[in-house]
Amino acid sequence: MIKSFKELIEKAKVLENKKVAIVSSLSEHTVKSGILAKENDIAEPVFIGNKEKIEEILKELGKEPSDYIIEDSKSEEESALKAVEMAKKGEVDIILKGNISTSTLMKKILAKESGLRTGNLLSDVFITEDTSKDYQKLIGMSDGGINILPSLEEKKAIIDNAVKVFRRLGYEKPKVAVLSCVEYVNEKIPSTVEAKKLQEMNEKGEIKDCIVEGPLALDLAVSEFAAKLKGVEGKVVGNADILIVPNIEAGNIFGKSFTYFTHLKVGHIIVGAKIPILIPSRAETEEDRLNSIAIAVFMENLFE
Repeated sequence: MIKSFKELIEKAKVLENKKVAIVSSLSEHTVKSGILAKENDIAEPVFIGNKEKIEEILKELGKEPSDYIIEDSKSEEESALKAVEMAKKGEVDIILKGNISTSTLMKKILAKESGLRTGNLLSDVFITEDTSKDYQKLIGMSDGGINILPSLEEKKAIIDNAVKVFRRLGYEKPKVAVLSCVEYVNEKIPSTVEAKKLQEMNEKGEIKDCIVEGPLALDLAVSEFAAKLKGVEGKVVGNADILIVPNIEAGNIFGKSFTYFTHLKVGHIIVGAKIPILIPSRAETEEDRLNSIAIAVFMENLFE
């Protein structure tokens, strides 16, 4: 079971080296993430964008451009199309968003002719280090990046996706908390109703390879102390591995709070396509991008 990003990166080094297409590599921190991936022996970057600009950035960073693969491109759309074509041909294993709008990149990835769709729902799995306990582990959250207001069936798929990711990271039977603002069903709060249904689906074997409980407020999902004080018991209570949020607004705010208030290391990955897709925020550091690449290296053939 991988318990930290440091351990994740070390284990990624011994896996077969992957190629990561960095789409529209036109800023210093975007190029740095590729350099870090190469220097940590995790993945070989393929920079896609204006070749002269990329070479200029590499030189400014003290690197020799000839040591890197650079695919020249004149626009965001051309860069996205080139990355998708390379992925379709098996020339790259991961796609990482650089200085390109998410909508432009995802439109090319989701196109029928891309060859990257699997029929599975795409969802974003956000991962950070749980530092609230005496022991260390990774904790995931989904979905704060793709699905705006997921239905019950879509939430089931979001859980399935996140569980696949965590099982690949060594969490044999992940504990999944379906979050709301309270720990009981209230018909006026739809997320509590759906959370209970998801727990029942898990109990019936419709959601496999994990333990699902909900609804749970955040404190009850992660804090054994809070659970004890409130008299709430459960297999997931106080020790969740995966947190399922009600909608994209909650997930986006929740995820960014880790970065800006707690300054925790983070990484995240879109799964459900034939290859991992990484769409970091423009403000994410190169270290966080490296964490995402390391996660992606572990997810080969996740949805074959």
